[in-house]
Amino acid sequence: MLFNSLSFILLFLPLSLICYYLAAKLSVRAAVGVLVFFSLLFYSWWNPVFLWLLCFSIAWNYNFGWTILLTADKPRIQNAALITAIAGNLFLLFHYKYLYPLLGWFDAHGIHLPRDADSVILPLGISFFTFTQIGYLIDCRAGITKGSKLLDYLLFVTFFPHLIAGPILHHREMMPQFVNSETYRFKLENLCVGLVIFIVGLAKKDLVADHMSSFAKSVYDNPSGFGMVNAWVGALSYTVQLYFDFSGYSDMATGLALLFGFHFPANFNSPYKARSIVDFWQRWNMTLTRYLTLYLYNPIALGVTRRRIARGKLNVQKEIATPSGYLSMIAFPTFFTMIIAGVWHGAGLQFLIFGLLHGFYLSANHAWRIWGYHLPKDAPQITKAIDSVWKVGLTMLAVIIAQIFFRSTSTQNALELLKSMAGSHGIFGLPNNVVEQDFLARFMNIDGRELAPWTSQIQSYKILVLIPCFIWIYAFPNVLQVTGNYKPTLSKIATTTLLWMTWRPNIVWGGILGVVAAIAILSITGTSEFLYFQF
Repeated sequence: MLFNSLSFILLFLPLSLICYYLAAKLSVRAAVGVLVFFSLLFYSWWNPVFLWLLCFSIAWNYNFGWTILLTADKPRIQNAALITAIAGNLFLLFHYKYLYPLLGWFDAHGIHLPRDADSVILPLGISFFTFTQIGYLIDCRAGITKGSKLLDYLLFVTFFPHLIAGPILHHREMMPQFVNSETYRFKLENLCVGLVIFIVGLAKKDLVADHMSSFAKSVYDNPSGFGMVNAWVGALSYTVQLYFDFSGYSDMATGLALLFGFHFPANFNSPYKARSIVDFWQRWNMTLTRYLTLYLYNPIALGVTRRRIARGKLNVQKEIATPSGYLSMIAFPTFFTMIIAGVWHGAGLQFLIFGLLHGFYLSANHAWRIWGYHLPKDAPQITKAIDSVWKVGLTMLAVIIAQIFFRSTSTQNALELLKSMAGSHGIFGLPNNVVEQDFLARFMNIDGRELAPWTSQIQSYKILVLIPCFIWIYAFPNVLQVTGNYKPTLSKIATTTLLWMTWRPNIVWGGILGVVAAIAILSITGTSEFLYFQF
């Protein structure tokens, strides 16, 4: 079941809300039980077989978590339990996500290994519920968490707003909410703000992301068949699609959680406004960034730093400013972390390159912070404005290039698209594939035989569609800023300074959002998955 389906909006959501708040009148435990039931029902809707996989994963990690906690005075047993538990999680992830692509790669290189199938269906949300529980196990070993009751743990893992595609929750953020009776009390404010955020997310997905996907798919399916203009329009179409798809999902998840009285950490904060790649990763998939920083980057960087201190290099700040210190304490942990981030997103060389690119970007960004030129604080305002514009533009260009590898089905296709964007197939070249010609003809509602004279109009039309999307991205605050006065998330998001864009519970806002919700719901003609569901 998906958030942007009629069955979810018209049946599942209202029914689960009613049952939840009725159960909350009886007891907190009853309300938690109802939420767990509906969350498991939500997950099993797509493929009931994988419900057993989810339950097995929960049982495995919950029991190992308690084993780690109950052997606090026996560190060797603790470490063995932690390693075994994490290995089990990674084995499950590897089997479903990486094994068959790896076997396919071996086949392509003449190495034929025995197998019982050519592929396997990827369970929805396996990366997210696996990472969430690995974090829980590590926290148990570190003494950060003291364990939880089974029902609370079930809710922590399965709560349906985050189960399929995040955000990646932290145990110490959610457990206090789960045991607080105030969380389960119906509050009109939570209902109103939650609906506002959900409606905006639904509109992003149904009215923008899904409509940008068609041309992006056409270009990515035939990356060498378009001229430079169409190649750029296709790449930018995917950039817009991914932005509104993922931000739409993140908004819907945040809004849904708030409807039930829970506050999630923010997961998306206008990342295309970032003035550096470091800033970008602090705004894009924020909980993944936090997770990778906490459980990968920090331990590696800390270990390297301690070894350098043990060798007598005591001044860490001065050491970072030296080439060897920068390479070992910043570049190495950054590249390692981003390689894992790239591979986490999918199997294939293109995802490894995606991670390597961002590792390079981040390392270069940190190097610039250390050795680069910085504007003085008293620089003229026009100079500061120009500085901001070129930084945003450079960051955006770097992100687009990496996204091409993220979206492409292979490294070769990504390189072909980059060549097309560089003009290797002409400036206004038409697609050289009949499928794409038919698509474009239908898109413009003209006869395919008369397609050639309409080349510039086709390109201009798509560019005109992109313009309002980028205006929305850059000129307006996001919905968390619009509703910031009501603190919809656990994270601190700056409230918009535009008074007319600040949400208020009044007739005007209600009417606008009502119309947007109606249009978004009426535009649902089928089921379109969120892009991050495949990860």
